[in-house]
Amino acid sequence: MDRLRILLVSDLHGSSMAFGKLSNAIKFYKADIVVLAGDLTGKALVPIVREDGSFSVTNGVSKYLVNVFGDVKSVNDGELDNVIKRLRARGYYPVVVDKAGYEELASSRERVRDTFIKLMIEALEEDLGKVEARYREAGVKLLLMPGNDDYQEIADYVRRRASDVLIPIDEDVVEINGYHFLGFGYSTPTPWHTPREVSEEDLRARVEKLIGNVDKSRLGKLILVIHDPPNNTLIDQAYQLDKDFKPVIRGGEVLRTHVGSKSVRVLIEEYSPLMGLHGHVHESPGIDYIRSRAGAKVPVVNAGSEYSEGVLRMAYLIVEGNRLKNTSYLGAR
Repeated sequence: MDRLRILLVSDLHGSSMAFGKLSNAIKFYKADIVVLAGDLTGKALVPIVREDGSFSVTNGVSKYLVNVFGDVKSVNDGELDNVIKRLRARGYYPVVVDKAGYEELASSRERVRDTFIKLMIEALEEDLGKVEARYREAGVKLLLMPGNDDYQEIADYVRRRASDVLIPIDEDVVEINGYHFLGFGYSTPTPWHTPREVSEEDLRARVEKLIGNVDKSRLGKLILVIHDPPNNTLIDQAYQLDKDFKPVIRGGEVLRTHVGSKSVRVLIEEYSPLMGLHGHVHESPGIDYIRSRAGAKVPVVNAGSEYSEGVLRMAYLIVEGNRLKNTSYLGAR
């Protein structure tokens, strides 16, 4: 009987610490493949500004101002490397500039965007390079795709980065050991208007087109890797936000609401795949089941994410034949 061990992760958002743990994960968990289900890059560019006239001839020390969302700190040369490492661990992209360089960034959105994307690609090249080297030694493949938060330039980079180990699956179907992995990294609209969002109608049409490339007799071994989870499940419950994007709290508890895709749910009900692997909603790790029209209970899984804390959330899945036989959730701290 066909057997496949899958490690599911998602939403690492540029955290160098989370990527480092991803490269080491296969030392501890026996996997045939690892699936990275979207949102590869971080969300913030952090300028580190060297203070004019701060360099001291006597001790050779410069001072820098670091502003992380209003928290301003002054650091010296000896502290700079550690500050940069901490920022990268949280998924931020530090860039060291002088005052003139900072003013140039502040005055040009295009300059900010170009710098942001350049640093994203450089960091991703380093992080994926470590993963690729260790996975090649272990004979493990990484199936990966960008998510809704990743710019198109990142999606293009991932396609170019394809190798015998790193296998892009966005808007594609890839066969591994008799199983078909269908990848789709876009999401339906969010309040943050992220780079890769599509309507419910567009999502359904594009995924259905991909499903059309799979022989109908093989749908029982089709695994949908869709960044957006299916609507009205245990794995699509996000914190409810007010008009200022702050969590709504009642009775001392943060309210939750279903934010997943209705089209993803319909696709699962209609085509009855073996299972769905998802991400996108960081705070809803777990597994749920959707009853398909064929009468099957289709498992849908979200590993969750705590990337900003340097935690790698994982779901360890064992598939045999047309069934998910075992699921466990792991957090590498």
